[in-house]
Amino acid sequence: MTGYLPWDKTWHSQITYLPWVQPELPGMEQSPVLPAYPIFISSLKSGMSSQEFFAAVASTMVFLLGHEPESPLNPQYCAWLNVYNEELASQLFYEGTEMAAQYNLPQAIWMLQASLLLAPAAHESHFNLALAFNQLATQLQREEKYREAGDCYNQAQQYFNNASQLEGVEFIGGKKNDGYDSSLHREW
Repeated sequence: MTGYLPWDKTWHSQITYLPWVQPELPGMEQSPVLPAYPIFISSLKSGMSSQEFFAAVASTMVFLLGHEPESPLNPQYCAWLNVYNEELASQLFYEGTEMAAQYNLPQAIWMLQASLLLAPAAHESHFNLALAFNQLATQLQREEKYREAGDCYNQAQQYFNNASQLEGVEFIGGKKNDGYDSSLHREW
């Protein structure tokens, strides 16, 4: 789902891509072939062990999943990450939920989005992502950023709908709009 995200794209320049090699880690024999490995430039250091290298690659992939949820590479990253760490979706869900509880909404949103991509049928991730977008919308509305708030409310509604379809529960919510909601605009 495309919509407002609470960060800019300046982080792109901090990532580089390295040629693919088969991971020499236990259990990774079945990992999919990737076009290249994304890695934060700051993570690269000489003398890295194979384990350190792939841990840095995995954390970069997770960051990319959360920050660019509609990237065409995400299905490959998800397949690789699910082989690398079967518990990663749960870890991201719990960490993202904790960030939302602390009102660190940008961090919560990207972690929950990554969790959702790794385990798309987890209704809890959809629900908590909806709550995080709803909190962000409320915050943006207080800051008089009405278009962004409307977009976040729409995203929250979509994630609530997804959660209800996965769980079999109906949510009664506001009507969907396609961007700007004039009812959110106040004249001063």
